[in-house]
Amino acid sequence: MSGGLNGDDSAEIDEVRTSRPGVEGAAADGATDGVAVTDAAARDAGDAGDLDDAHDAEDLDDASVEADVWGARDETDASGESTGESSAGALEVEVETELKFDAPRRWSMPRLDRVAGIAAVEAPQRLTQTATYLDTLDLDLLRGRHTLRRRTGGTDAGWHLKTPGDGAGRVEHRLPLGRVSIVPSELRDLVADLVGDSALVPVAQLRTRRTRRAVTDEAGAVLVLVEEDAVEATTYVDGERVHRWREVEVELVDGTPSDLETVSAALVASGLVASPHPSKLGRALDEPLSRPVPGKDDDRSAGAVVLHYLSAQVGVLQGSENRLREDAKSAVHKARVATRRLRSTLRTYRALLDRVETDPLREEITWLTGVLGEPRDGEVQLARIGGLLDSLEPDLVVDGADVTIRETLEAEHAQAHARMVAVLDSSRYERLMADLTDLLLRPPFLPDASRPATEVLPGLVTKASRAVVTQAKRAAAMPEGPERDEAVHDIRKLAKAARYAAEAAGRSAGSSAKDVVGAFTDLQEALGDHQDSVVSRGVVMRLADQARKAGRDTFTYGVLAEREYALARSVEARYVPLLQQARKAAKKLR
Repeated sequence: MSGGLNGDDSAEIDEVRTSRPGVEGAAADGATDGVAVTDAAARDAGDAGDLDDAHDAEDLDDASVEADVWGARDETDASGESTGESSAGALEVEVETELKFDAPRRWSMPRLDRVAGIAAVEAPQRLTQTATYLDTLDLDLLRGRHTLRRRTGGTDAGWHLKTPGDGAGRVEHRLPLGRVSIVPSELRDLVADLVGDSALVPVAQLRTRRTRRAVTDEAGAVLVLVEEDAVEATTYVDGERVHRWREVEVELVDGTPSDLETVSAALVASGLVASPHPSKLGRALDEPLSRPVPGKDDDRSAGAVVLHYLSAQVGVLQGSENRLREDAKSAVHKARVATRRLRSTLRTYRALLDRVETDPLREEITWLTGVLGEPRDGEVQLARIGGLLDSLEPDLVVDGADVTIRETLEAEHAQAHARMVAVLDSSRYERLMADLTDLLLRPPFLPDASRPATEVLPGLVTKASRAVVTQAKRAAAMPEGPERDEAVHDIRKLAKAARYAAEAAGRSAGSSAKDVVGAFTDLQEALGDHQDSVVSRGVVMRLADQARKAGRDTFTYGVLAEREYALARSVEARYVPLLQQARKAAKKLR
C-alpha cells in the first residue's frame, strides 16, 4: 500500500465500508452485507514522498479493518490470556491545551527554529500509537464533548477520559492499561450522567504514526510539542469503515499561550488549516454524529429497539464491577437482574437474532448468573431468616440458635462473595464482557429485525405472556409437594420473561406495555416470595441437620421451617388473582 495522501485538501485518502442490516446507530438500514469501496478508495493514493521519509517503511496495515475492535492483539499471549497490567492505580488528572490543524496534500514542516522567540527544535521522535475509543451506540459521550479511549504504544499508554474544561483546555483523566475489555469503573462513573446505563462499546480504533518535535527556548525548556500525525481510523458504527488523513497538533507544555499562538501562526503561514474537528474521533465519526439520535417515539426497527434494551443491561454490568468487589448494597442484585434480562431477551426475541451466535452467549450469561446467584442468595437468606429470628418470641429461641444461624450464614456469604470476586478477575469473565460488546456492535440480526418494531414486537410479548398462563394451568393440576413448588417457580421465571419482553418492547408494544410490565412484576414478586420461602426452608433444614449432628437443640429450626411453610402456602393463594390481572393487561397489547 502506498503511504501517500489523496489529492483533496482534507487529506482523507481512503474509505472502506462494510455494513449489516437491522438497526439504526449500529448498522445501516437497508444495506446489504459485504464490502463497498468508495470512489476515494479507487483513486490513486498518491506519492509516498508526501509523508515523512521515516514513515515509508512502516505503512499502516490494510488488514487492520478486520482487527479485534479492542486492539488486543499485541497484549495477549499464545493461549489468549490477557497480559495487561491491572487497572488499579491512582487516577491522574491534568489540563490539556492544544490546537489542531489539517495538513493539505503537499504540506511539509517549516523551519520552526527560525521563528522569533524559538531557540531550537529538538530531533523528531517517531512512534506508533493504537487507541480504541469507546462510546454508547448513540455516541452520547462524543455528543457531550467527551472521549474515552484505551491507548497502547507511545509514552502515555493507558485509559484516557477527556472532558470539557473551563475554557483554558480539556481535562484528561488517566488510569493504567488494565484489562483489555473491562472499562474502569472510575472512568465510567465520571460520565454516568451522560451515558446512564447504556453500554460503552468500541466505536473506533485509531492507529496513529506520530512524529513529535519539541520546541524549546534558550534555557532548553519545552514550550510546545508539535506532533505530525498520519491517522488510520477504523470505525464500527454503521458497519466497518476505514478513514485516513494527516493532521498536526500543537500542545502547550511549559510555554505561555503566546508561545502557542506564535508556533501556530507559523504553521498556518506554511499552509496548515485550522481543523473544524475537535478530536480525531469526532472527525472519524463525523457522518453518524451529524445524524439526529432516534427518539423513543420514532418508528424504529425491531432490532434497534431490542438492541437498545440489551445495551442497557450490558451497561449495568460494566458499571457494577467495583461495587460488586466492595459488596455494596444491592450491587449483586442489580448485576444478577441484568444477566437475567440479557438471557431472557435473547431467548424471547430469537425471531430477530440468529441462535447459532446467541445460544453460546446465553450459556455464558447463564454461568455468570449462577456465579452472582451464590452471594445474592446469601444476602436474601441473611435478611429473610434474620428477620424471622427477630420476630420470634424469646422463649422460642433456644440453645443460642439465633447466633449460630447468623454466624453460619454470614460465613457462607463471605465465601460466596470471595468466589465471585475471583470470577471477576478471570479470563472467562473478560471474554464474556468482550463478547457482549461485540453482540452490540455486530448484532446477528435475522430479516425480521429490519421490520418496524410496532409490527413485530407486540406479538412476541403476547407469546411470552401466554406461556405464563399455560404453565400456571399445569401447576394448578399438580398435588402439593416439591414438584409443585418447582412448577410454581417455573411460573415465576416465565412471568419474568414476559415482563422483560414488555420492558424491551416499550412503547413499540402500545400504550398498555407499561401495564403489562407492572402486572407481571406484581406476579413475579409474589411468586418470588414463594420461591424465597421454599429455598429458606431448605436452608433452615440443612442448618438444623448440622446442629443435630453437633448435639445442639433443633427446636428453633423447626419453628422457622414451619413459619416458612405457612408463608409459601399463603403466597399461592395470592398469585391466582395476580395472574388474571396480568392476562388482562397482555390482551390489551397492539
